[in-house]
Amino acid sequence: MVMPLPTLRLSIIFLLVVLFAPLTSTSHADNLPFRVSSSAAVLGDIDSGAILYSHDAETRRPPASLTKVMTLFNIYEALEKGDLDLETKLPVSEKAWRMGGSKTFVRVGDMVRVEDLIRGIAVQSGNDACIVVAEHLGGTEKGFADLMNTKARELGMYNSHFMNASGLPDDDHYSTAYDIFRLARTVIARFPQFGHYTREKQYTYNGIRQYNRNKLLWRDPSITGLKTGHTRAAGYCLIATNDHEGQRMSAVIMGASSSKVREEEALRLLRYGNRMYETLHLYSGNTPIKEFRVWKGNKENITGMIREDLLVTIPRKERSNLEVGLSYKDPLIAPIAPGDQIGTLVVKIGDKEVVSRPVIANSGIDQAGFVGSFIDSARLRMGW
Repeated sequence: MVMPLPTLRLSIIFLLVVLFAPLTSTSHADNLPFRVSSSAAVLGDIDSGAILYSHDAETRRPPASLTKVMTLFNIYEALEKGDLDLETKLPVSEKAWRMGGSKTFVRVGDMVRVEDLIRGIAVQSGNDACIVVAEHLGGTEKGFADLMNTKARELGMYNSHFMNASGLPDDDHYSTAYDIFRLARTVIARFPQFGHYTREKQYTYNGIRQYNRNKLLWRDPSITGLKTGHTRAAGYCLIATNDHEGQRMSAVIMGASSSKVREEEALRLLRYGNRMYETLHLYSGNTPIKEFRVWKGNKENITGMIREDLLVTIPRKERSNLEVGLSYKDPLIAPIAPGDQIGTLVVKIGDKEVVSRPVIANSGIDQAGFVGSFIDSARLRMGW
């Protein structure tokens, strides 16, 4: 049975929907049937943004090579804008050639295709490939770090700060498990055309074959990426993403004790999320939600809509308890401008509100003249 939401002086309409907004509440470790062995962890749904589990996810930590997802983000954005294309060749500086750690083995003075550099970063985790891109897009690696930090602020990664393109240790280079989840989600949603790079298991450059360090790609066919990382300070880190029968999840592990532990814990989180939760489509953005009656206006009706797609991630066992309601002020009085909020879409499970979204007017209604306003005033007094 659908019960009205307890809202004073508001009309409530509950809507029957066939297709089912992000669940923003965070689960706790006690709700899991297992303990995650890492310093920090997040499990979230990529499409709805729902955080299904978190552990110490807001603590700033060294992200190691998880940093390279931000480097890839900036490459993909440059490709999207037309500032680069996959066949563009970039010069290798002596600094890039001399980079230690994981390498693509570019050679000083060579001109390297952007697509080779992407694979060098996504598959081989090449620090040298990162420098080649950073020096082109930012002028210097420091200039590129400034771009990374600007982008982090735009994405809402307020607990992240980058000093380099590769994730090499620096006291002022940090992020959080939650920020890394936000970044991974954005990369996947915004640049699906480049998603295949992080799924590739191996890549050969300059005659040297290297294998993707994300061993989950061999263990589970639903795995779609995304990036590993390790330094002594960071421990073993992993962003693991999957697509299981259309449901896309991301698990972030930071500070695990070994590569095996980070893989086991990430895979366990992903499988738990796929098994226990489902993500359903509720409404599409910029499509009509309801026609509203407006009083004292030059028109009688106005269409309400939400700006963006509304998705909900819920426990599978709670699907039958999902309710969707629409609250709005009654009566609605003109004038109403395009984009004005005229109601609120509310999603509940039982008596718990899961999410709400503003319903806005898709057009405007001017105030009626004296006669029209007088007639509607009379009708309202009589309860019409």
